[in-house]
Amino acid sequence: MDKREQDVLEQVRQKTEDIKVPENLEPENIRQMLEEKESAASLGKRHRRWGVRQTSALAAACLAVVVGFAAWNVSRPEKGSNDNGSKERLEISSSKTIAQAESYEQVFEYYETYQKKLEEEQESYKMDAGDMARSMIAESAEGSAMNGSSGGAKSSGEEMAIIEDAADTADATTEHSQTNVRQEGVDEADIAKTDGRYLYVLEDNEHEIAVVDTMGQSIKKVASVEVGDDRYIREFYIIPDMKKMVVICGLQSGGAILDDPFYTQGAMGDNGVTMAVTYDIQEPEKPKEEGNVTQSGNYSSSRMVNGYLYLFSEVHIWGEVVQNEPRTYVPLINGEPVLERDIYLPPVKQANMYEVITSVDIKKPDQTKDSKAIFSKGGQVYVSNKNIYFYETEWGNWSGCITTIRKVAYKDGKLEAKAQGSFDGYLNDSFSIDEYEGNLRVVTTDDDTNSVYVLDEELEEIGAIENLAKDERIYSARFMGDTGYFVTFRETDPLFSVDFSDPKKPKIIGELKIPGFSEYLHFYGEDRLLGIGMNVDEETMTTDGAKITMFDISDKTDVKEKNTYVLKNVYSTDVAYDYKAALVDWKKNIIGFSGYTEGGQRYFLFEYDEDKGFICNMEEDINGNGMRIPRGIYIGDTLYVIQGNIIEAYSLKDYQKVDDLIL
Repeated sequence: MDKREQDVLEQVRQKTEDIKVPENLEPENIRQMLEEKESAASLGKRHRRWGVRQTSALAAACLAVVVGFAAWNVSRPEKGSNDNGSKERLEISSSKTIAQAESYEQVFEYYETYQKKLEEEQESYKMDAGDMARSMIAESAEGSAMNGSSGGAKSSGEEMAIIEDAADTADATTEHSQTNVRQEGVDEADIAKTDGRYLYVLEDNEHEIAVVDTMGQSIKKVASVEVGDDRYIREFYIIPDMKKMVVICGLQSGGAILDDPFYTQGAMGDNGVTMAVTYDIQEPEKPKEEGNVTQSGNYSSSRMVNGYLYLFSEVHIWGEVVQNEPRTYVPLINGEPVLERDIYLPPVKQANMYEVITSVDIKKPDQTKDSKAIFSKGGQVYVSNKNIYFYETEWGNWSGCITTIRKVAYKDGKLEAKAQGSFDGYLNDSFSIDEYEGNLRVVTTDDDTNSVYVLDEELEEIGAIENLAKDERIYSARFMGDTGYFVTFRETDPLFSVDFSDPKKPKIIGELKIPGFSEYLHFYGEDRLLGIGMNVDEETMTTDGAKITMFDISDKTDVKEKNTYVLKNVYSTDVAYDYKAALVDWKKNIIGFSGYTEGGQRYFLFEYDEDKGFICNMEEDINGNGMRIPRGIYIGDTLYVIQGNIIEAYSLKDYQKVDDLIL
């Protein structure tokens, strides 16, 4: 468990220990609700493994749900009701323009309203959120199979027509893999990368990145990028054409660089600090630090586009704040509070946290180009090639929810508020939201039904398909051009195809039902769609192994399951939780991922043959024991499986192990 995950769990404990839950949120009732609403997940319960990311994400979700419930009981509008009236009942602004704060006092009023609502609900419901959080975390430890993707950021968190190239283009001549990203053309940080010769690997101590030379007869560590004991590395970028490395760090409390007490003390200081450090790697064996920037909050995600870093951190307002001292409730950028006009107010008149966005020109790594703070109660981020979408779900005491969304354009480091809107339901992950030709397509689950919505550039709903797949929920989704695909599950695995060619009239054009469910979808050329998920025994209705499926999507109105391969001894895959764990290159015909068996963790490598189907070329034990999810990276004809401080090299010609290295 890394420091951020420990922080999340500790914050859950500290901030909820004196709160009481209503009867309908008692552990037994929550358990019953989960069993009813997540029947698919509970069916596979005994076979699933929860990773570190899922436990911390669930802890954060517990906190968000409990505090959110305590803070605000909304009334859900009836379908077809007057829009303005429904927005009033929900206290959601009907304006399509994002409000920018006029003063710090106005920001404080939003937080104060949140606190008052929280206190009222605590008194009314006698909430005991501590018990709820501990109960739900215990459920996860027992193997509860509620599923969510990573990044985040299950974090974003974030369209790709065919993932064949990442945003960074190496000048190295050796063919090599790239980080599997959410959006083609938008690069993402990771814990292991390559420039075509060197491997860059985050070591277990979290304070250094190993530089490993793969040239020659054996792989060897030739240098380290060390950030110091007061910093811990989260992820990093390699930008080969600029010969730069950008390292995203968290700072330990009391770190020497934090000479401002508001970074380490009080409501803002409880969140920690995120730092981006840029290095010159003209000579990879002699990296040189060039500059850094800091911002309040725990690192949540980042993106790199055209030489600009967009850095995201989450800031909660914990503890006592002072109205006439903005530094106690406003995030800091390089030690200075975010300007009033750069704080985007939420469509509901209360908030207790920020999503801080800072842009950095990598050529000027010691200064920020622009900064914004999205005030909210907590949400997720999807980044398209032009816009940042921040969405958060408003839960109430009815059987459903509404998601609000704010759109911020970005270009060459400049950030600009564009629009806000809302839609019914919640998003499974960032693959359920996609921008295409100016419109936004979303696939949502709302109570016991699912829907498809199309929003225009002003985030006004212009098209919809509702009441799909009753009593099921979205498990995965993917968009290619004017077609979208999504999987729901309860007892069978329906793969729906949706035609978006007329955005005002989206329509279901295909539906395929098979046992099991796909947790991750990935285009494999233009006419194939790869699904990675779990197989379900039709008699016992329990998961009996991981499953990879190749769907034939050449006829979008008649999608077919062309081939399936079931790994009977695998009860979970890392791809379900972290899409960066997938190594998929259809041109090289490689499908790689890690999974869990009764005997431990293994790495699987497949190729796909149109006649023979999936061919498993490699199934090897992963010998590293780090807490992070393994990565598979290829350079030329060698595959490197990286877990913790161990790198194992395999030939892609005969799939035999050729070398290894302990960092």
